Parts: sequence; C-alpha cells; structure tokens
Amino acid sequence: MDVVSSRMRGTLALALCQLPLVWLIALRYLPFMEVPHDGWGILYLVLTWIGHFGLLVLLGWVLLLIPALVLPSRLLWPLAALVAAFGASALLVDTVVYAQYRFHVNYFMVSLFLNDKNGEIFSFSIETWLIVAGVALALLLAQGWLARRLIMTGGQRRLPVGKISGVLLLALVASHLLHIVADARYMRSVTQQTGVYPLLFPATAKDFMADHGWLDPRAARSERADVNVKAADELEWPLNPLQCSPQSSPNIMLVMIDSWRSDEFDARTTPNIHAALEQSGRRYTQHYSGGNSTRTGVMSLFYGLVGNYYHYINNTQTPPLLVTEMQRQDYALGIFAAASLDSVGFDRTVFSSVSPLRTGTPGETPHGRDARMTDDWLSWLDQHERVEGDRPWFGMLFYDAPHGYSVPEDAAMPFQPSASEMNYLELGPDTDPTPLSNLHRNSVHYDDQLIGRVIDDLKARGEWDNTVLIVTADHGQSFNDFHKNYWGHNSNFAAPQTHVPMILHGPGVPPGVEDGMTSHLDVAPMLMRHALGCTNPLSDYAQGGDLLDEQLDHPWVIASSYLDYGVIEPDRITVVDGTGKWKILDRQLDPIENADFSPAVFEALQQFRQFYEK
Repeated sequence: MDVVSSRMRGTLALALCQLPLVWLIALRYLPFMEVPHDGWGILYLVLTWIGHFGLLVLLGWVLLLIPALVLPSRLLWPLAALVAAFGASALLVDTVVYAQYRFHVNYFMVSLFLNDKNGEIFSFSIETWLIVAGVALALLLAQGWLARRLIMTGGQRRLPVGKISGVLLLALVASHLLHIVADARYMRSVTQQTGVYPLLFPATAKDFMADHGWLDPRAARSERADVNVKAADELEWPLNPLQCSPQSSPNIMLVMIDSWRSDEFDARTTPNIHAALEQSGRRYTQHYSGGNSTRTGVMSLFYGLVGNYYHYINNTQTPPLLVTEMQRQDYALGIFAAASLDSVGFDRTVFSSVSPLRTGTPGETPHGRDARMTDDWLSWLDQHERVEGDRPWFGMLFYDAPHGYSVPEDAAMPFQPSASEMNYLELGPDTDPTPLSNLHRNSVHYDDQLIGRVIDDLKARGEWDNTVLIVTADHGQSFNDFHKNYWGHNSNFAAPQTHVPMILHGPGVPPGVEDGMTSHLDVAPMLMRHALGCTNPLSDYAQGGDLLDEQLDHPWVIASSYLDYGVIEPDRITVVDGTGKWKILDRQLDPIENADFSPAVFEALQQFRQFYEK
C-alpha cells in the first residue's frame, strides 16, 4: 500500500470508528419521536440509524480527503483528531439545542447565543461549562490517541473499511426507498421520524407513483384518516384537555382568495364583498398571514401555530384541533378548493382527519375551476339542507384565479392597462408592474363576483345571520413594490406578501374597524372560543389571541415560508433562512446597519417551543 492510500484508508477508518459514538449520542434524539411499534416503522428506524448517521461520518471523512493527499501523517493525524472531536461535539450540542427548541444548530442559533447578553435564552451554570469543557477535552484526547494509532502506525489495515462503507450506503439507499413508499401510503410510523435527525432530507415520489398508476393516493389516504387521532407524542398540544360546550352551533364559512393583497379590498376591486361586509362586518386593517406561501399561511390559520411546527405536523399527520373539534361537534364539512389540496400537503395536515376529502376541482383554467367550485358548493349546500338541514356546517371555498392571473375572456376588466397573462421568465427590475398588477386585480374582481353569489345564496337561505363568515387570503403578492425585483410570493416577509385582508361577519361579531396588528394565528382561537364554546385559556392550544378581543394589538407577528421565517415588527423584519443565516431589514427590505436583535426575536424563540414536550 502506498503512502497516500494508507493515509486515506487511515482517515476513513477513523471516520468509521466514530459510528459507535455517533449512534450513542444520537440516542438522545429518540425521546423526541413516537417510537414505532409496527414492522415498517421499526425497519425504517434501523435503516435510517445505520444509513443516515453513517452518511454523516462519511461526510466528515470527505473533509479530510484533500489533507490526506498533501499532508504527511505526522501533521494529518492531529487535524483528523480535531475534525473528529469537533464533529462529535457538534452532534452532542445539537441534541441539546433540539431538546430545547426542536430545531437543529445553525448560524442563527450561534448568533443568538453570542447576542444573548442577559441569558434570556441560554443560561448555563459554571458546573455546566466545566462539564462541557471536560467532555470536549476528553473527546479530543481520545480522538488524538485513535487518530495517531490509525494513521501513523497503520492500525487500519485489518479493518474492512470498504465493506463497512458499502453497508452504510446500502442502508442509506434502502431507507430512502422505504420512505418513498411510506410517504405515498401515509404511513405515519415512518414519516414522523424524519424531522428529528439533523441534515435528513428524505426522498418522496408520490406524484410520480400516482402518474404511473402505481398508487391510488385517495384510497391510501382514506385508510389512514382518523378523527380520533391524537396529537403526536412529541407535541404537548393542547396543554390541557379541551373543554368545549357550545351554547349554539353557528355555521362557519371560510372564504380564501389565493394571493389577495390587503390593498385589493375596496369598493371597485371587490364590490360584492365590500357592499356586504364594509358596514356590517368587522375589518382588520393591519392583519398578517402566518406565511408568505399557501402552505404556511393556511396552516397558521387552522392551527393557530407558527410555521416551525409545520414539518413535524406534516410528518406525524397531526390534524388541527379546530377541525377535529368541529368533527366531534358533528359539523358537516363542505371543503372545496379550486387548486389541489394535496399538492401543498393539506391532505396530511389540515384535513388529515377528514374522509372522504375532495382534494381539488376539475377544470382547464384557474378561473374555470373557481366557477365550477362555486357551483359545486351551492349544490352541496342544497343537498345538505334537503337531507340534514338542522346540522351545522363548516364550509371552505379556496379561490385560485389571482394566483394564476386567470380571467375569462368575456369577464369585466375594469383595471387597465391589463396584461393578458403572467410570464415570470420575462420579469426583471425594469418591468412595468402596472399591467401585471391590473391583471391580478381583475382576477380578484372576477372572484368577487363568484363570492357575491355565495353571499346572496346565504341570505336567500336565511343562513346569513347564523353563519360566522371569514373572508381572507392565504398570503399576498409582490409586484416589485420596493424596486428590488421581488415578484410573486414566498420570497420575503414585507407587507405585499404578508399583509392580507381580513373581514369577519356573523353572530357575536360586532361591526367595526380594528387597526391593531393581528395575525392568522388569531383565527382558530377566535372560532374555538366563540363558535365551538371552548373555555380553555387560549395558551392551552394556540399561539395567537382572540380576533374578537377589542384590545388585541400584537407588538410583533411571525410569518413563515417553506424554509425561512420572519419576525415582523412595526419598524423592522428579522429574517432567518433555512440555513440559519439572518438579516435585519426595514419594512421596505433595506438592511438596517449595525442592528441588534430586538426583544421580539427572543420572545419568538420561546414561542417556537411552547407546545413541544419539555
């Protein structure tokens, strides 16, 4: 064996020798998942334990490949020992951070630690620091002895490093293949494990399998939907059993318009909604979605939880308390969406307890599906009244035309000049936003006509005064508002993408205008308290307030995207991305130089762990 090959083999042997220690440290993650009891869940646990943590130690070896090519053994072994000790220590620290906050170590956590001058978030005793220092020193000494033995003296020669690496990679591939099947078949015992481990990004292929006829998602899902499913073991949610005894059971109706901006509610853009609700409804002028995307915006509205709970809820298929409580109170559920509900995961989150579930609406265009959905809703309500007219109902209509910039050719187009379509590939910093903004506004105007039909129908049936009506959006939409080339949504947390209309109407809803800062997180607790008669303190089950509380005015709110989140304050937005990088911006997305973390950021971090078991 030549010298270079010996050094590379020695560093690989050192990495593989970390496996027992890594597996031992990783045991600290197990209390934060529901230990599976079925064969598939156990098999996935074993395969992931071997394969994923095997991958992590192999990644550590990759860091030593170039040094092994150029450094002599006497310099390589101290470096290898340092890398091994640092990796083990980092994993150990990550288990501590995850136990406290349910997300893994990143740059943001390190920055918070360095800025936590008063010990509001991180508070360690002298004894803790001494233990940490002692463990780190012991690890470094042990790794030094092992690295010197394997790299300097050729102690690795008897180790079958190639075969061990092959087994690790085989287990890794097998675990991802198993997750593909489990995800498609809604196997909670498998999917609930994935959010616990650091740097685990499991493979999925549900749509691919359905497209090739290998899977019937609706049948697979119906086998798993269960109104009696309890919250995932790791969630202490609600903190106490719900106590709900409604004095009456009003109907509840949620109307959402995808990507509807707050400045698109007025007498000209939405004349039907405005006429019906401007005087008799309760309007919130500073209302923010809990997300700048459909997934997190709708999730925040139904769960009353911030977006960092989404992945755990999705993996464990935990339904919102709002929906399961309506089911327990025997509400009929009329759930209609123009776009596909399963494309954004609502089949395994918001409506995971609902079966059968209508996951979409047929049609060639967004505006066509919106019209069809409205007709189908009116037919559903006809059928409901004929068969079980005394039973209360929950209705959801989720319109999609503005999201698709979709308007029928013969529709009224009051806003001109208007583009004929949206082509994101043609957008740039110098693109005139007016025609595109007008097309979007015209599509909102079109949906307003459909919603006018729904409102008129409720009045004609005599249901108007007995229906709690919520009209809002999942998120907003940017049109290069601050000349930073932001278009669409899911890209920042400024007002164009997060500030949305919110109008309420119904029994117990006093008309008026509220100018305090409110959030989608305030909707579920409002419904739980006033429509479903739940008397628990809101802190038992939600992170928002009561939208009907006249004193409600949040000093800050949280909005999330698929990976990032923003703490929105009146004068700033603190943004943390999926890698833990952070920045502090003003409300026009300009950096605030030399800004420190505000108290709101530390308060938000505490909120992230509110309902995780301590």
